[in-house]
Amino acid sequence: MISRRTALGVSGGLVAVAGAAVAGVVVTMPAGVDGAGAMLAEFRGHTETSDYADADAAPRDLLPQWTRTVGHDVTVVRPGDTSGDDSGSVRADMRLDPSSELPTSCTELPDVGMPWDGGGRWPDLGSATAHVCEGWITVVIDDALYLWTDDELRAPARS
Repeated sequence: MISRRTALGVSGGLVAVAGAAVAGVVVTMPAGVDGAGAMLAEFRGHTETSDYADADAAPRDLLPQWTRTVGHDVTVVRPGDTSGDDSGSVRADMRLDPSSELPTSCTELPDVGMPWDGGGRWPDLGSATAHVCEGWITVVIDDALYLWTDDELRAPARS
């Protein structure tokens, strides 16, 4: 028969090991994975999140060219391997250098819309002005840039 003291010791040890495992998982997640739902989506392969100190470090197809020299603290989210046909969907957010401006080729949109996954923990973009810039729907709020695209949006920009 196991004593109460032994049972409590074993239970406490299991709780400590589980807590350490959860903490390890949380620490290894990219910066853009916020909350249990986002972690679950990453684990299940529904999303693939990457973060970069500077926009220039991100792979070429994940961000528009004009952000390369002005974007920092970048988070990029794409549909993961188990999400099915992703149609080239990508969303990203970053901090912009002070005095950064959208390219003059951008055109204003009448409505903001939403990225393929709802934007995660993005602020409400409903009152912001949206533009299409090089095939990306683009919203700037203060020094933050929120943008998303898919193959259909980027097709005219690539031709």
